[in-house]
Amino acid sequence: MTIDEIVDAVLGKKLGYIKGLGYGPKPNTTRATQRRTIELEDSLKKAKQEAGRAQNKLQNRLNAAKTVVESQQSQIQDQQSQIKALNFQLNTIAARQEEMLKKCNFLLAHRCQS
Repeated sequence: MTIDEIVDAVLGKKLGYIKGLGYGPKPNTTRATQRRTIELEDSLKKAKQEAGRAQNKLQNRLNAAKTVVESQQSQIQDQQSQIKALNFQLNTIAARQEEMLKKCNFLLAHRCQS
């Protein structure tokens, strides 16, 4: 004899019995299922809205970060151009100093010989 058969024999058949499923939990009623479906749909809708807001917020932060990076890249390029110009000027000045030093040495050498 199975447990269900023993329970039937001792207690008798009750209204909540479902053939093949025994005395365990009963399936939800249609109303309960509909109510739960509505609750889940509402919950899903709220979750989607929240995810959308979070995505928009992250996109705004990403756009702001991109703007900052672009600005910094532009500043770096400007600074690199300035460095090149200053290096050119420095090299020009160094070359002129070298020429002047040679002329001074030349003049000093001719004065000493005279």
